[in-house]
Amino acid sequence: MYLARQTPLSRALFPGTKRCPTLLALLPVLALSCSFALNAQQQAPASADKTPTASEEEQLERLVVSVQQQPKPWLSSVAAVSRLELNASPALDIAALLKQMPGLQADQRANFAQDSRISLRGFGSRSSFGVRGIEVMFDGIPWSTSDGQSQPSSIPFEQLSAVEVLRGPFAALYGNAAGGVLTLQSKAAMDGASLQSQQSSDYRQHSLQAGDGQTELYLKSLDHDGYRAHNSAEKRQAALRSNYQFDSLVLNWRYDWSDDPLLEDPLGLTKAEFDRDSGQTASVATLFNSRKSSAQRQLSMTLSPDDDNWQVSAWQGERDITQFLAFSGDGPTAAGGVVALTRHYRGLKAQQLLQWNNWQHQFVAQLEENTDQRQGYVNLRGVAGDLRRDESGQVQNSEIAWQSEYQTDLLWALHLGARLSRIKFKVEDYFIRPGNPDDGGQSSEQLAAFALGASYPLTEQLHFYFSSGRGFETPTLTEMAYQPNGSGLNLALKPAHNRQLDLGLKWLQQHTQASIDWFYIQSRDELVVAQSLGGRTSYRNAAKTQRTGAEIWLLHNFSEKLELRWSSTLLDASFKADSSAGNHLPGVARVQHQLGLNYAPFASSFWQLSSQLSYRGKLWIDDNNSMAADSATLMDLKSSWQTEWLNSNWSWWLAIDNLTNQDYAGAVVVNQANGRSYEPGTPRQFQLGFRVQLLLN
Repeated sequence: MYLARQTPLSRALFPGTKRCPTLLALLPVLALSCSFALNAQQQAPASADKTPTASEEEQLERLVVSVQQQPKPWLSSVAAVSRLELNASPALDIAALLKQMPGLQADQRANFAQDSRISLRGFGSRSSFGVRGIEVMFDGIPWSTSDGQSQPSSIPFEQLSAVEVLRGPFAALYGNAAGGVLTLQSKAAMDGASLQSQQSSDYRQHSLQAGDGQTELYLKSLDHDGYRAHNSAEKRQAALRSNYQFDSLVLNWRYDWSDDPLLEDPLGLTKAEFDRDSGQTASVATLFNSRKSSAQRQLSMTLSPDDDNWQVSAWQGERDITQFLAFSGDGPTAAGGVVALTRHYRGLKAQQLLQWNNWQHQFVAQLEENTDQRQGYVNLRGVAGDLRRDESGQVQNSEIAWQSEYQTDLLWALHLGARLSRIKFKVEDYFIRPGNPDDGGQSSEQLAAFALGASYPLTEQLHFYFSSGRGFETPTLTEMAYQPNGSGLNLALKPAHNRQLDLGLKWLQQHTQASIDWFYIQSRDELVVAQSLGGRTSYRNAAKTQRTGAEIWLLHNFSEKLELRWSSTLLDASFKADSSAGNHLPGVARVQHQLGLNYAPFASSFWQLSSQLSYRGKLWIDDNNSMAADSATLMDLKSSWQTEWLNSNWSWWLAIDNLTNQDYAGAVVVNQANGRSYEPGTPRQFQLGFRVQLLLN
């Protein structure tokens, strides 16, 4: 059924598209591993494949710390930044890519209709679907719309080469997502063709890439039978990208397309249901046939000179969502139990880099706009009925930013920056009836973010840094869509403001890279869930919240055969005012640990073995901390082989996720009014896959 209308612009651009172990048990292991790694550092031989030499450190370890992705040496940066080079195994969702990142909590819901929940130091934990409070960028293009929401499930994961996470005050300089920045980077266009396939007892995933080194085509399909009844999914993706050289100018463009025609939603379970049988499905899910379909198209272009002193980027896209919720929504002010949403978005960004003696300045101007067309229909047990909502919402965002860096001859550095934003919200209501008043309205905000930091080399290998700043985050149009009580747009929601302080140490030697970060965050008007009922979520402002914690990260190469990765996050996130004062933020784990080992028996990529042990603390389900999902410890194993034959590369892998088949909650639905707060995690999965790559040169 064609539920949401298209504009002339959308028809012109996209013709024919539809609307579419415990902590005590883990600590000795982690402490022993860390001690062994540090003691063995001087004894281990250099790794030819994985360990950078002293002359290569500054070339290989380059991470994003500035407003618009200018590369900086990781050791002397003034921010908490982590980078992970991605392996070749395909991922089902973005949470699977981010397991080893400190400070980041990636909850796998095992439910494609709701997406994975990504939170960073507690920011984004309120999200009922998609990503909130974190700016997502893909190849330098914002994947988050102007009001701060994004759906990274539409990103082609097989094209990615690395993921970087920026935490702390300097993340606020990216704009309306103060919690952090998630930067995804794609590989260079391939010169040849690659066919990849992965299967398990529950799903089949295939992808194809082909290119000539300049232009590349990407195709992917996923068919998932689901881990529970009423949990199947069908996903299709395609991407076309290319780059052109015009004298001293370089033009990069890409077109991304995704279509998810069926994403069934089995919903969460109550505590009693989860304890009795976590593999069951809520009865109302089948009664109302709760499900979602979505489609997204985006065209992105970037123009820059060879020296990258300036850059201009533009993007435009459309996302269609049709979602059947688990209730009828037939009341006169209920807004319906079927949501039909079309989002048009576009943006333009320009940046200029200037160098004066020891000062480097960067100036950025950015304009963004997104328009939502939202309809609501009665859910007649899986069939769309009468109209109950019809409105159009618009967000306009204009920003200017400046960041400066002063590098001294003594190697200490000073960084500072600011960003000014003007954001306008406007909603027009077309469904005005007796008993259903006009729910339209508008508001505007002028907001500012600041950051200041410095780094100092205590030794050649050990650097100290600190940073401080203020940031903001506005509610999204989706979060403003419902009132906690009554009908109408929730224009009472205010932007959240925060103050952040970071201190850290970074250590880099030939075989070891390590960091420890301490942070303190105080927020007022924090955006939190007021109530979640039947798939419809409303939000409120909390008076004050506070987050304090530490993050530890270690990468050590014992030899060219054995590599260890360890990350730990300790986070105390709690309310400091109103009736919830003293309680912990729901959905946020206080403790997380990840320990990974990679072993190459022949000191090459011919055969590699890897294991990862992950621990996540318990998750409170509501602001009152009445109940919590238990902590979980998961073990993943993988064996992979790679060989060359004639003019081709062949790869095979066998993986086991959740080796012990632990019964755990992958995520919780925060403040769920009907008690269905527990979302079962992924059961034990055996995966078998292969990839063959044909090379032209």
